[in-house]
Amino acid sequence: MKKHLLYTLAGFMSLGVISCDPNKDINDEIDAQIDKENEDILKNVGKEIAPETYTLTEEDYALAENESVSKYKNFSSSNPANENLPSILDKKYYAEAEGTEVKVTYKYYQGGLSYLGDYLDYLEELDDMEAYELTNDDYDSMGEGDDEPGKYNNFSSSTPAADYLPAFLKTKYPDAENGDEVAVTFKYYDGGVSEVTEFWAFDGTDWAKTEKVAPTVPDGVTVYEMVADDYDSMGAPGKYDNFSSSVKPGDYLPTFLKVKFPYAFEGAKYLVVYKFYNGDETVKEAKEYTFDGQMWNEYSSVVDQASSFKYTKEGWKFVPPIKFVKTDKAATKTHTLSNDDYALVGNGKYNNFDVRKGKGEEDEAVVIEKLTKILKANFEVAVGDVYEVTYAIYDGNAGTNTMKLEAVEDI
Repeated sequence: MKKHLLYTLAGFMSLGVISCDPNKDINDEIDAQIDKENEDILKNVGKEIAPETYTLTEEDYALAENESVSKYKNFSSSNPANENLPSILDKKYYAEAEGTEVKVTYKYYQGGLSYLGDYLDYLEELDDMEAYELTNDDYDSMGEGDDEPGKYNNFSSSTPAADYLPAFLKTKYPDAENGDEVAVTFKYYDGGVSEVTEFWAFDGTDWAKTEKVAPTVPDGVTVYEMVADDYDSMGAPGKYDNFSSSVKPGDYLPTFLKVKFPYAFEGAKYLVVYKFYNGDETVKEAKEYTFDGQMWNEYSSVVDQASSFKYTKEGWKFVPPIKFVKTDKAATKTHTLSNDDYALVGNGKYNNFDVRKGKGEEDEAVVIEKLTKILKANFEVAVGDVYEVTYAIYDGNAGTNTMKLEAVEDI
């Protein structure tokens, strides 16, 4: 009995010592820290430390939680990378420090050429229709006086086609029947000479212009339809003057364009229309190519894009890109362009921006684009920064200008 009491008292004394342990809070903090470290270790088991840059592989897309992304192995406007790519990174990578960024290159579906189908349908309709392009002799036949088409061999606002074509077409097609149509191509002067195609129909008595118009081709895109000599110049395609599954257009057109248009400027776009034998019949197809200064690249519905992602406690987060906009806000930083800055954006010859009408920097948007490139090259830019930039201009006289630009998210 006494022995039992002694043990009981000793137990209470022991509990009293523990409950009054002055190191308890410290021990709890250490335990919590250990638990956190263990949790992080377990959370990152099987992951690698993120590299500075990374390109997604086909296997990576299978890690996406979005079924469309994993199925088609790309992102799109309806399934954007900023929302869907972090889950892939969370499964693959971690970083030792929060705020660590990785730049990821991935496939992006930008869609097909929306205008192409309508344009090919138009060409098919045109092939089934009578077509005629006016010659110099045709313009001359309409009169060669000061206010007549033959003087300059074109129509214009003072010599409109509508005043001359009805009579010309009656002479050109004397046996026309009611319902006949002709696609008429002619030259038109409006500060410069361009080709115009109009559709004219015969009602049994007279010719009249119809409401039919060619589908719109995007600004900056030049349409070129291949002729027999073009196919012959490429060798194999010249055998039948077309392409096929065994003589693929993509194997020949980039080189053809480089030879055909040797002085094309960087950014030039051509829609090349060609004949293609599909095994049953020869049809018209087309591809759009853009010149990058060295080679012609075919338009692709899937392209490479890149975005930055930052490591946080909650996982990987999208880092919005930054652009600059003109502002009246107070400047937080100033910068005066140096000769190196002008050289960076292609203005190193005179070390200024030529803002005269028709010159390179007449459009203020071009100036902002170049200043953006310069500022990003010189500074670690953050959203909210406002730069007051001073730069040299030439508007007929040498001078300077100052512009304030604010860094904002480019979403």
